[in-house]
Formats: sequence, C-alpha cells, structure tokens
Amino acid sequence: MNVTKSNGNESDSSVFSLFITPSICYSDTSEWLLDTGATYHICPRRNWFSSLEKLNSSVVIMKNDIACQMIGISTVRIKMFNGVVRDLTDVRYVSQVKKNIISVRTVESKGLKVTLENIILKVTKGSLVVMKGIRDRNLYYLKDSTVTVL
Repeated sequence: MNVTKSNGNESDSSVFSLFITPSICYSDTSEWLLDTGATYHICPRRNWFSSLEKLNSSVVIMKNDIACQMIGISTVRIKMFNGVVRDLTDVRYVSQVKKNIISVRTVESKGLKVTLENIILKVTKGSLVVMKGIRDRNLYYLKDSTVTVL
C-alpha cells in the first residue's frame, strides 16, 4: 500500500491519494494454517510434492477476491507434533499463495472429527489425535510441523 499526499492547494485540509497494490508473494515457511473456511488444502512449494497431476484451467478465489491458478494436485507428507509422518492428500499446488493451508472442511468430509476448545484445534479419528493446532492471533497453526518429501 502506498500513500501519497497531494499539495495542489495549500489549505488546512490535506488530500491523500491511496494506491493499493495486491501483494501475492511466495513465502518460505513450513507452517501450516488450519482454515475452517478453505475449500482445498493448498501449498505454494512445488518441491514438497512427490509428483504432480496437472490441473488445467483451475483457479481458486482467495479471501481478497484474487484468483490464483491451481497448477496441480498431489500428496504432501507432514511430520506431526508427535513425530508421526502423515500423508495429506488432494493438496493443490498454488504457487501464488503466501501460506500452506489445511482445509478443515475437507478433513471433516473424510470422516475425521474436529473440535475447537480454548486455543486448541484437534482432529481425531476415534481416540487417536491425528492433528493438533494452536490458535495464535485468531489463526490455528498446525503444531510442530515440518514437511518432508515423499
């Protein structure tokens, strides 16, 4: 965002012009957000995918109404808080996004239970805790995750 002051007239009231440039940039973070509003799992890092099934003419609309191209779909391996490595399937490769996103809706649709209590988001299958997220500034981050290549 750029803000410039216009001095066309030396009156007491100032006129400001506001130019907003959308910022979509690559982020080199290994953090995963657990997003209750996301439709798909999304990752901007091509090297985290073992292989990639190309998607033609597919886009995802981000919350800021910017359309980003979904280049492909595949599996990403994530090391969980307890050291167990799990496969996150049907992850969309979208190079334009800033963060890695796990869609809570998609997780629920696969029969896993999601609970939110205090600052903890838990994904369970029966009594097994599959994923755990911690809330920080109203966003849930996957706890202690690192990504490994298949």
